[in-house]
Amino acid sequence: MANSPTSIETQIDSFLEQFKRSASKAMEERMEWPDGPSPGAVVKSRSSCFALDAAAEAECDGCGGDGDEGRNVSELLLPQYALATGGLARDHRPLITFPDNNNFHVITPSEYRRLLLYLTSVPSLLEADMGFHIIIDRRKDRWNSVKTVLLRISEFFPGIIHTVFVLRPASFLQKALSEVSSKLFKEEFRFRVLVCSTVEELYEHFDRSQLTPDLGGELQYSHAEWIQQRIALEKFSTLMKEISSKLDEFMHEIVDCDMGNDPTQTKELLDCQETRYKALKSELSSATTQGEELLTQVRKPNLTYNIISHVAAVERLLVQLDETEKQFDNSWQKHSTKLNHWLKFRTFLLNFKQMQATLDNHLKTACDMTEVGETASRVDNLLQEAGDFEKLCNCDLETATSVIEDGETLMKDPLSSVDHIESKCEELRRTSALLVDKIQKRNLLLTKARELMDRIDKANEWCATGVELLAGEGGLIAVDKLLEDAQSFGLSAPDPFRDMLMHSATQETRALVTQVAQRVEDVWLMVSVKRATLQRAAAKPARPVHAVPPQSASVPALANHQMETSGGSESSGGEDAEARRSRRGHVLAELMQTERVYVQELGSILSGYKEEIEKPENQHLLPSALVGQADVLFGNLHELFTFHQDIFLKDLEKSISATELVALCFVEKRETFFRLYSYYCQNIPRSERLRETLVDTHLFLQACQLRLGHKLPLAAYLLKPVQRITKYQLLLKDLLRYSECGSMTTKLQQALDCMLVVLKCVNDSMHQIAITGVPLDLSQQGELLMQGSFLVVSENKRDLRLRIRPRRRHIFLYEKAMLFCKPATKNSHNKATYHFKHDLQMSQIGLTESVKGDVRKFEVWRQGRAEVHTLTAASADVKRAWVERIKRVLLDQLNELKGERVRQYEKQHRTLIQTSSWDLGPPGTQSSRPVAAPANPTRTASCDTHDEPCWSTDPSDDDDDEPDQPPAVGCALVALSDYTAVGPSEVSLREGQHAELLKVGCAGWWYVRLAGGHGEGWAPAAYLDQRKTSRSSSRSHDRLHEH
Repeated sequence: MANSPTSIETQIDSFLEQFKRSASKAMEERMEWPDGPSPGAVVKSRSSCFALDAAAEAECDGCGGDGDEGRNVSELLLPQYALATGGLARDHRPLITFPDNNNFHVITPSEYRRLLLYLTSVPSLLEADMGFHIIIDRRKDRWNSVKTVLLRISEFFPGIIHTVFVLRPASFLQKALSEVSSKLFKEEFRFRVLVCSTVEELYEHFDRSQLTPDLGGELQYSHAEWIQQRIALEKFSTLMKEISSKLDEFMHEIVDCDMGNDPTQTKELLDCQETRYKALKSELSSATTQGEELLTQVRKPNLTYNIISHVAAVERLLVQLDETEKQFDNSWQKHSTKLNHWLKFRTFLLNFKQMQATLDNHLKTACDMTEVGETASRVDNLLQEAGDFEKLCNCDLETATSVIEDGETLMKDPLSSVDHIESKCEELRRTSALLVDKIQKRNLLLTKARELMDRIDKANEWCATGVELLAGEGGLIAVDKLLEDAQSFGLSAPDPFRDMLMHSATQETRALVTQVAQRVEDVWLMVSVKRATLQRAAAKPARPVHAVPPQSASVPALANHQMETSGGSESSGGEDAEARRSRRGHVLAELMQTERVYVQELGSILSGYKEEIEKPENQHLLPSALVGQADVLFGNLHELFTFHQDIFLKDLEKSISATELVALCFVEKRETFFRLYSYYCQNIPRSERLRETLVDTHLFLQACQLRLGHKLPLAAYLLKPVQRITKYQLLLKDLLRYSECGSMTTKLQQALDCMLVVLKCVNDSMHQIAITGVPLDLSQQGELLMQGSFLVVSENKRDLRLRIRPRRRHIFLYEKAMLFCKPATKNSHNKATYHFKHDLQMSQIGLTESVKGDVRKFEVWRQGRAEVHTLTAASADVKRAWVERIKRVLLDQLNELKGERVRQYEKQHRTLIQTSSWDLGPPGTQSSRPVAAPANPTRTASCDTHDEPCWSTDPSDDDDDEPDQPPAVGCALVALSDYTAVGPSEVSLREGQHAELLKVGCAGWWYVRLAGGHGEGWAPAAYLDQRKTSRSSSRSHDRLHEH
């Protein structure tokens, strides 16, 4: 027999109670998720639900006895060395009896210990804690055996001993001996010993119903029956112990299990644990069935007290087993609910991630779908692609809606974290809304693009019809019909039509729309002019015919002839005026169109280059030389863009209806033009030097160029402001050429003069910054009045041995000084530089206007002619302008002197004032000095008559080598790249096309005739190069390819 029956009963009670408490506590201690640790987190149990304490382990080990020496408990119970009959004392303490079987001496100490451990575990814990009464029956034995038992009990008893009752031997000798001996040694024990002579003495402490018949009691005790029932309890207890161990293991597993983040893993875990739960449920049911069978066996009629206690124990175990099963079911139900919820939650998250990734990919694809097409067929293809893409997205959007519904259902579960799931659903809703919005905007954009293409096609057809009408002999009815047809595609006036097209245009179609709008505007203008001409011709009354007498027929005939001639002249004059008005309208249209294109080009440079360079995220891509140097590279290009876009272009748009107002725009903005363009032109050398350092590291600029779709590098586009400032005076000349006499001509002339002055001032400022080695502070020398190239012969009285031969010098005339500089060889940028050589203060010089032998010569000299410089100008007109300017400066100096300083100055400079070559005239006849007005406008006026580039004059060295000249008129040229003409005065170029140079303009504009009779006009020099290789022909090519 393995264990003590009562001990096992007690253990099972303890195990089941601990199981229920531990299972309930473990389920409650698991923290909610996802705010706390997830259900899969490992949580250590504080103690095993079914672990035996040390005493119980020792007790079970003692009961087993398989490894110890001697007999086991089952063998020790049979000889009845000691009995636990179940009797209780009057104080309800349990009783253990040592019967008088005369066999106690054969039990070994270890067997005694094993037996006592089992018997003391039979009573309940409450009874055992009260202590035991022990009856030692030795009536038939000797007193020595009593002493042996007492000593054994004194050495070891696993419980509390309250009283030991000794029934001493009944023989006379042993009785006498016990009376003597008991007095001697009973005080030596830690427990109370009562020696009884008869069993009647026991009745004072025990009821007879609690004593067995051998002690004179009434308790019917069957030792064999007691052992059989204890064996049945042993088997049932073993089964309960195994189940309790499995329950403990399973509870640890479900408490400490990792639920995982993969729904598949969670599903497998749920299925596995559910299988084990069903197996444990089956074992619990089997144990319940076995317990009920055991209860049936122990329930027999006429049962003794001890057997009844076994029945009660079994019934109590069955009740506790049922409660344990209910607790187990409840714990599993909670765990499975959480596990199922976790499975749904992880499935939702997985579906969310998949749908979010899918929608993000669709959204990225939708964002990349920016093409709108440039033809109707391409737009139709894009519409078909957009429709297919929308169908694909709708399927995924439906799936996303289903995922959102699953999330909303999941949020209703009390175990859910509503905020966490709601944020995921909201993210899906937001992404879905963005995708739907992108698809709708894409479809709307393509629909508008398709409408725009239809309108452009109709506009092109209308323009073609209009050109045919203008070229033919169509009358007023045909013209009205053409204008009426324009209503079919929304053309009622050019400006609203342009605005309508631009509103529907995208970045791809903006250039096309601009071109179409300009074509429509040109055709509309020409058609309107023709209509007005036809209306005036139709409204002109017919010439009356008078009857003339025969004798005077010849005179009226002459008169009629004169009238007809006069009428024809009037008609011709009317047609000429109308033609001029039409051409003037074309020039104004070209001015507006080119101004808009110019503003767009400046904006593209700033957005495509400057803004990209200044972005913090692009700093690591920039060449080191370009970091922080955007203002050097672009100068004040942003100020130019702001001025033209926000001020000048708007003023032109408001004034385009009146030529006089257009002219006034240039006059009022003269100072702004000079300030902005002077700064920009003066910064160009610095910008070019910076670009030189980017030869090997300009991939970033190339990427910007590719993104903008520019065919030419940045250098060519940075020349746009220079080309534009020179273009204005050409357009103003054309307006002046086609204007009528009167206030219009006057205003246009003022505007032209202002722009010429601006050109001259910009040109002068460019030359001024090219001076090197100046010991003077130029800012203290006053305004730069004139600059130009001369042949200079200098003489000095201190050194009469030689007369210096003529040298080429570039002279700068300031209000307070005259600088003589040596032109240096042109640098890599084809810009002139000047080395300072000499200076004269204007307060110390004299002037000789004429020199014998050459009308182009004049002299400037220091006081007393100690130092004389003979200057030879390029022409007599240039010489006259310089002489007049110098005389005006000297006169202004004299007028500034007052009082004594005037007299002292006249006394010291009498020779200068009385020089015969200086004919100033009366002071009252001298006009005041104009502000920056050129003495000879033809010197710097236009590209048509200019013989030198505006930026520099021809340099020369001390060896009188002639400077490099621009390409000679008539030389053959070749186009380096394609160029599209902006206005009618320009010509378009194709790469490799040949041309002939007819005229050299300013700021890089050449007037050329295209080979093959394809027309002639102005073209930028940067796009052209001489066909033959020479030292002077590489300027344009270098400018185009220097980067």
